[in-house]
Amino acid sequence: MTNSNYWISRAAANRVSRRRFVTGAAAAGVGGAAIGLVGCGGDSDDTESPTVATGGTTAATTAATTGATTAATSPTAAAAVAEGGVYRAIWLGGSQFDSNDVHRNFRDETSWLSNYVLAKIVRFKNPDTGELEGDIAEKWETTDSQSYTFNIRKDIKWQNTPLTNGRQLTAADVKWAIERQRDSKLADGTEVPFRRKSDFTGVTVETPDEYTVKLKLPKPDGAFLFQLAAYFSTVPNREATEKFEGTHQTITEEAMPSIGPFTLKKWRANEDLFVAKNPGYYRKGEPRVDGMILPVGLFADPTAARLAFEQKQIDAWSAPDPSLTKSIIDANKGNMSEVLTGVANTVYLNLNMNEQFKDVRLVRAMNMAVDRRLMIQTFHQGLGQVSGPVPWLAEGFALKTEDLIKLEGYRTDRALELKEARELWSAGGGPALGTIDIRYVDIWAANWPDTPQLLMKMFNEGLGVTQFQSTKATYNDDIIPNLANGKFPNWMAWTSQVTSPDPRSILQSSYNSKGSQNWNKVNNAEIDKLTDEASLTSDLTKAQDLTRQAQKIMIANGSFGNIVLYNYISRTAVWNYIAGNYKVQPTATTPGQGYNIFSGHLASKNLGFNTKHASYTDSIKS
Repeated sequence: MTNSNYWISRAAANRVSRRRFVTGAAAAGVGGAAIGLVGCGGDSDDTESPTVATGGTTAATTAATTGATTAATSPTAAAAVAEGGVYRAIWLGGSQFDSNDVHRNFRDETSWLSNYVLAKIVRFKNPDTGELEGDIAEKWETTDSQSYTFNIRKDIKWQNTPLTNGRQLTAADVKWAIERQRDSKLADGTEVPFRRKSDFTGVTVETPDEYTVKLKLPKPDGAFLFQLAAYFSTVPNREATEKFEGTHQTITEEAMPSIGPFTLKKWRANEDLFVAKNPGYYRKGEPRVDGMILPVGLFADPTAARLAFEQKQIDAWSAPDPSLTKSIIDANKGNMSEVLTGVANTVYLNLNMNEQFKDVRLVRAMNMAVDRRLMIQTFHQGLGQVSGPVPWLAEGFALKTEDLIKLEGYRTDRALELKEARELWSAGGGPALGTIDIRYVDIWAANWPDTPQLLMKMFNEGLGVTQFQSTKATYNDDIIPNLANGKFPNWMAWTSQVTSPDPRSILQSSYNSKGSQNWNKVNNAEIDKLTDEASLTSDLTKAQDLTRQAQKIMIANGSFGNIVLYNYISRTAVWNYIAGNYKVQPTATTPGQGYNIFSGHLASKNLGFNTKHASYTDSIKS
């Protein structure tokens, strides 16, 4: 992130050996806030966290793999990291796997897990900035953001199982993976739902030889490579996938043979998950650890997770209450450190411009009356940062902090904000609207029960009225069924997770007059022009500039009722013997920074143990 002030101003499992992992033994969308999809506040993968690329993303450019790197590491930790050891933590954002098929799962857990076991055509070298590098493809070319040529590595082999026989990965594997999703058909021709079908609609695939893949898109799409690099775009094994098509909801390690850094040793529903180092992984020297364990039972019991962490049964931990996490860290200074990670579920206020808020002056007034910084302080103890239409997590496309704080709703001068908000509210006929209900979502209130009182006080006092109330709503009953018909309530809670650093497709979908998720029927010619141009270009610098221009127009119009508020930050405690999968490693005086966007594919490069650190005692070596 470019905002240096952000870090300154934000105010028991069974023991498992860390020695060499025995191979016979059976580990955080769209870059803008997704306006049409809503969801609860999920885990951000922060316990194992997770200048845009020039290679392969601009016209007539060829990119070559340079190897995974992180934005910053701790020299001391990096120098002391030893080979081996087993990492134990809650390193996925959930434990409910709905499918063993990465093309057919509709929850995220299977896709997240596949990033440790499989590979993608290209991947994010830095997920937060969108910098790309090759993965299955060692290099690629594009001339018009509609035609892509990928040269496939010749040193990738499938894990040797009775289904794969350790065969070579070829262009045919990539072709099958794309066409299967495009056609949404099983091997027997049965049509079934495929989660990412729309990403490949109309795409044609040619394989001139065993190691070349040529893709032709039906229209230019400057964000296409970002879709290929996203966490849900891993390439599975054809033989195993087709064998388990009829039983895809049966969770088993046999269904996902590896080409990635780890192999699945045990993957069963509601049981601890084990992965082991893949000795045949093509990135030499990776992974540094022998394996990872995910103790499933700790998901539902924060107290047990805390005790396991304090006893070094697990290596990283985060409490629902960040102050509890901080107290544990403070009580163990020198042995524990703090890591802060942006939560990708954006906090959001949705006002219905089809009904009550038809005058744009009213949503502008609401955008200024809502006190983002007060909410961050009240709900998250100051751990958060205000977000524009593209949240700050998507660093490459978000408005820079110095620009954002000059715009309506984001200025630090609250007196000015409220003065202008009251003027707009009066001019737009706000007092004549009568009672206005800003509904809070039930599962949000389960975490922050004071939400309705805060909302009523903030809007009534801010606008100098007594007309606001706040009652409960649910996503499934009140909000989601009414988005398409335009009768959704005014509500505040989380919206969908940021899963990619590139927000172009979601901004076009939500704000372009032709957008499929344009629930408030935004019809602004300049926004249409800017979002269309941004989506078509393969020049990322140009795309970023166009997207920032569009965001300024959105904010000047109260984001047309789609009021993005902020993204808060998860605090994680880690033992100091861990070199984590972090963007910036923690030091004795500075918290570490996790990746804001899912970074599981980088764990094999970053994760390791400093066995010489004083916190790495005999009690955890055996």
